[in-house]
Amino acid sequence: MIVDLRAGPPRRWSESLGQIRWLPRLIDKTRAALAGTLGDYLYGQSPLDRSLLRTLGISHREFARIVGGAPDDADVLAALQARSPAGVRAARAWSERLTRRRIELFLIDLDDGYLDGKWEPVRIPVHFASSVVCKAIKRMWRFDAG
Repeated sequence: MIVDLRAGPPRRWSESLGQIRWLPRLIDKTRAALAGTLGDYLYGQSPLDRSLLRTLGISHREFARIVGGAPDDADVLAALQARSPAGVRAARAWSERLTRRRIELFLIDLDDGYLDGKWEPVRIPVHFASSVVCKAIKRMWRFDAG
């Protein structure tokens, strides 16, 4: 499955796989990075991506190899579980703590368009600022998925 994040956002942060929030979103971003369709999103440079990957005990490149070789989400989870059951358990605990990051998660939801229409006037400048910041980060800190 190829995800084109130039056309729409990755899955919402609150979606979970194996009781790990953010993991489906990270899989979408990884697939997009591998396909060259990441758009303005960050992969490898995102603080929340890096935090989850560190908790899983895996580098972004190793995670990309797993995702690239897995036909679906269940196979990604199975590979992570086989690689490090303790890392998966730690990621579940990380996932529970993720909900405490309310301001970051609100801004991500706003930027991605997951909030209702009343937020649209605020979304436009937030999306613009996010795009500028992400482009600057990508220029300063080059990352590849492979």
